[in-house]
Amino acid sequence: MRHVRHLRRGATPRSLAAISLALAACLLVSGCATEVIESKLTTTTAADATPTTTTASLAGEDLPALVEVMRDETEALSRALFADDKAAARASLARIDEAWSFAEPIIVARFGELADQLTYDLRRVVELARSAVTRNRPADADKAVAFLRLAVASLEAAQ
Repeated sequence: MRHVRHLRRGATPRSLAAISLALAACLLVSGCATEVIESKLTTTTAADATPTTTTASLAGEDLPALVEVMRDETEALSRALFADDKAAARASLARIDEAWSFAEPIIVARFGELADQLTYDLRRVVELARSAVTRNRPADADKAVAFLRLAVASLEAAQ
């Protein structure tokens, strides 16, 4: 007996294979990571990866000062991971966590309805910084820097 394959009209095994291959390639290329495209390119060197020595408490600081600390420490975290300086990266992460713990209640109190989105955006930055240190992912540190710029722009627009 002859086995006959039933295909849709116009479909051949070769065209189905090509479609399957194209679909698999699209899924592989697209990935699941978020991409931030910026027009400003920056470069860092290992000499820039100096550990942060500021350890004064952030209690009582206003929101712009806390955001500035988060910005400085996120950039320092990225440089430290690039230079493979784990101690400096952990110190920067501790400072980011401290600044966030004081900034979040200020944002919630000041921005009302917009607070949910603003805190979500900044929490994402903090989570990327944590992932960068705990999982040794320098790319997450770079994403945190990029997303922080976007979150700060949203924060400034809301004021």
